[in-house]
Amino acid sequence: MSSAGTATATSAECPTGLARGWLRTENARPGTTAWQDAKRTRAGSVNGYLDRDSAQCGDTVTAYLSSLAPASGASLSAYRMGFYGGAEGRLIWQVRDVTLEPQPRAAVTGASLLTVAPWRPTLTFRITGRWTPGYYLLVVRAPGQSASSIPLVVRADGDRAPLGFQASVLTYQAYNTFGGHSAYANSPRKAVASTEVSFDRPYEDGGYYSPYQYELPLVREIEKLGIDTDYFTDIDADSDPAQLRLHKGVITGGHSEYWTKRMYDGAVAARQAGVNIAFFGANAVYTAARLTGSPLGPDRRVVIRRSLAGDPLAARDPSLATVNWSAPPLNRPEATLIGEGYGYLGASGSLRVLHPASWIFAGTGVTEGQVLRNTVGGEYDQVDVNQPTTPPDVDVLAAMPIRFLSGQAGMATTTYYVAPSHAGVFDAGTTYWPCVMSGDCLHLGPTPPAVRAVVTRATDNVLLAFAGGPAGLEHASTPNWPPSAEGLVGSAREVGDVAVRAY
Repeated sequence: MSSAGTATATSAECPTGLARGWLRTENARPGTTAWQDAKRTRAGSVNGYLDRDSAQCGDTVTAYLSSLAPASGASLSAYRMGFYGGAEGRLIWQVRDVTLEPQPRAAVTGASLLTVAPWRPTLTFRITGRWTPGYYLLVVRAPGQSASSIPLVVRADGDRAPLGFQASVLTYQAYNTFGGHSAYANSPRKAVASTEVSFDRPYEDGGYYSPYQYELPLVREIEKLGIDTDYFTDIDADSDPAQLRLHKGVITGGHSEYWTKRMYDGAVAARQAGVNIAFFGANAVYTAARLTGSPLGPDRRVVIRRSLAGDPLAARDPSLATVNWSAPPLNRPEATLIGEGYGYLGASGSLRVLHPASWIFAGTGVTEGQVLRNTVGGEYDQVDVNQPTTPPDVDVLAAMPIRFLSGQAGMATTTYYVAPSHAGVFDAGTTYWPCVMSGDCLHLGPTPPAVRAVVTRATDNVLLAFAGGPAGLEHASTPNWPPSAEGLVGSAREVGDVAVRAY
């Protein structure tokens, strides 16, 4: 590998502000599909990570890259993701002729099984004005080896775009198996779970594919609509929760499971201030996490202990425990913010329309009882009408009936409600909502084009309304309760309309 170097590009001064309509102008520029060679690798034979997950104009970013075998002529290319006439990416910056070599194996240390890639820096580059704020993939390539990508968010701090998109990098990292350990004990290698995970390593497996499946389809849709949007990560939301209140709506993708206390408090404060919040997924705000630093900088590690045992910080301050938000000592069920709570996983199938007259279905032509084939997968949420934490005016738009192997009935639900501030809160209720729009979900049968069009139009309706101000001022939430789970299952017209959960 060559010694660490600095990649330069024609510099542009950092803009003092973004003109209204900048995102539509950006997407009128020529795009490219070249970024797609890294999509299916799930982690390539060349890999890398950055010393930061978001940056703004003027910041310097260091890349740590490695290859399975010595390689000359490698490259690192930055693509801004969007619509771009359907190409979905635009090449912003590139450095060529990089020499790579194998870097040291991942190191696993301590009782927490902290896993890091102790690599030497490869190159450093500066975020200039040519890096239009947005969601980026940095693709590393080397001759004869499979490519891989590294997500990077370029922020426009202080901007007041109608929408703010919060990238869920804490959840990417929890599922990252690079080095043999993630925050889960059921990784492909059956490894023991880490209780502290590090951003100082490349993404692999579920962590790698999270942007492609859960977020980039939404980025494409937002930018196709031309809604000016500021991008930031959940780490940025933890650092400055007040930034949520700069926007009329805040958007999260298909899987935003891990939230810090500052994130949760900040989202509640934003909703109370009239900021709409859309959860285009499921299993959001489920487990508390804490951030801590690494030698590369602050907030580079995520503590997820799932227990009070052996946690001296939580012993001193129980509000910092990293257990599920609904569990003691936190006792803050996610339904108080989202409108419904986590159901489970292992059930894939089809939503049934329960409230076709809802404004969210405007223009879709759906009818009551219509089955939206293959729209639920991954994890799902469910409304509980008997819980005091469920908003009283929750509107259950659609539901998927589920039959467990035990014989018990269940359901997955899609909801909307309005807070006292008139802020609207939407929850898709399935982690696969974004990838259903793109027609590219793992482990889900093909969604018919007409059904994909319904999901896309419903998404557009939410995005446009949430970008316009407190949605409840024009779109009240009328309480619309679903049938009982048994009633929903029993009223299915066809056997295939009921999902069967494998456990």
